Amino acid sequence: MSCDPWMRAICEIVFTVDKISVASRVSQSFIVIAAVALLWRPQLLAAEPISLTPSQGAGTHQQAKIVVEVEGSLRINADGSEVKHLPMKVEANLSYVERTLAAEPGLISARVARNYRDATAVLQLRDAKIESKLREDRRLIVAQSSASEASIFSPLGPLERDELDLLDVPGACLPLGALLPRDAVSVGSTWKVSNEAAGRLFGLEAVNDQDLTATLTKVEENLAIVSLAGKVAGAVGGVSTEIEAKGSLNFDLQQRAVTWLALAYQEKRAIGHAQPGFEVTGKVRWVAGPIHKAEELADSVLRSLPTTSGPATTLVEFRNGPAGFQLAHDRRWRVMVERRELTVMRLIDRGDLIAQCNISPLPALPAGEQLTLEGFQADVKQTLGKNFGEIVEASQEVTDAGQRILRVVVAGTASELPIQWSYYHISNSAGRRAALVFTLESSLVERFPQVDRELIDSLSFVELPSPTPANPTEPMPGDAKVQSASKPAESPVRK
Repeated sequence: MSCDPWMRAICEIVFTVDKISVASRVSQSFIVIAAVALLWRPQLLAAEPISLTPSQGAGTHQQAKIVVEVEGSLRINADGSEVKHLPMKVEANLSYVERTLAAEPGLISARVARNYRDATAVLQLRDAKIESKLREDRRLIVAQSSASEASIFSPLGPLERDELDLLDVPGACLPLGALLPRDAVSVGSTWKVSNEAAGRLFGLEAVNDQDLTATLTKVEENLAIVSLAGKVAGAVGGVSTEIEAKGSLNFDLQQRAVTWLALAYQEKRAIGHAQPGFEVTGKVRWVAGPIHKAEELADSVLRSLPTTSGPATTLVEFRNGPAGFQLAHDRRWRVMVERRELTVMRLIDRGDLIAQCNISPLPALPAGEQLTLEGFQADVKQTLGKNFGEIVEASQEVTDAGQRILRVVVAGTASELPIQWSYYHISNSAGRRAALVFTLESSLVERFPQVDRELIDSLSFVELPSPTPANPTEPMPGDAKVQSASKPAESPVRK
């Protein structure tokens, strides 16, 4: 008959006691009872319900390090017929100090400020290697979550899309204590993670179904060890995704904080209107510990900065250096094409393709010449050809920054669908020019009345990397948009 380690220890004690003289038999039973009580005490304590409620509240600090490794393939369907798979591999390293600014019981709703001391990633896409890092002047970050949404932004200014993607790792917007139960539990107890916590853990905007379950597997000294396992089905930006995950976390019973997480997952995400799909396996290793304070996050640093998410704080900064312009845009816009001669962006709302914007730099006009509003209208009419219906609006203005803006709004049809085009010609006193045109279905105009103004108001010209000679084949205002007007497959038509 075999004994487990506890039983073997008791057997040895009993065997030793058996060698004691008969005169000492009276005390034998007391020795055995004491030995059993001593050896089994950890298990008796572990069987008692314990609280896993973290002490994270406003004013608490911690430091953390995260390593993320992802491998699999991107799924691309550029021509709408054949899905291509591109092998990919990503490794990201993040480390930061964090201060909790606000937290409600359960930690689903919380707001934390972080100063990233390291935030880098390397993407290997087939034979190409792409490195990304957080800019020095954007290392101050706020992560905010609630039951309905979550966001990451910098109080110091708009983040670039690559920076958002770099910071958006599992658990980025969720205090991990939200995975723990509110009531005391015993070893072996299980509980289902809430839909809100599961969604925030994996950065989902919606959770359709999930069975992510946690179990208190054991208690060792001051550590409670919790396992996680299950599946989560949801959506990001209206694009469906399926995740299967398994992992473990440590909760320090003295510090009342999650100090370690290891998570392995598989994710399969569908192809969206403006994003590739993917099939990947990922690993996340997260280690953290409470600290007394962080000078980088002191009141004197944060006092004058916006630390609550809003429309202004969540803008994305986009810069096309070779084309010589930059702008800030709503996060629903996605860049599809980025070349010197043409930038194509799409606005995706809850998975629907709402609008498309094409931006083209134009050659400078001779000194003293300007494009007139009448001439611009004629160019637009000629560009649209048979798709032209009528000019709904035509206007011109000069902004406070000195940029001259011509605007022509046209109603017409493309593939028998009513379409509205908004054409813009922007120029400055130095002769720099750009053409922008927005395309959306007429039925969506009332729902998205300001779809164009945000981009127009934020666009500015930047210094070109080198002098660019005028090219007689450059498109006239609106030429870049002829492509979307004449090719219905590229028009923003909801599917």
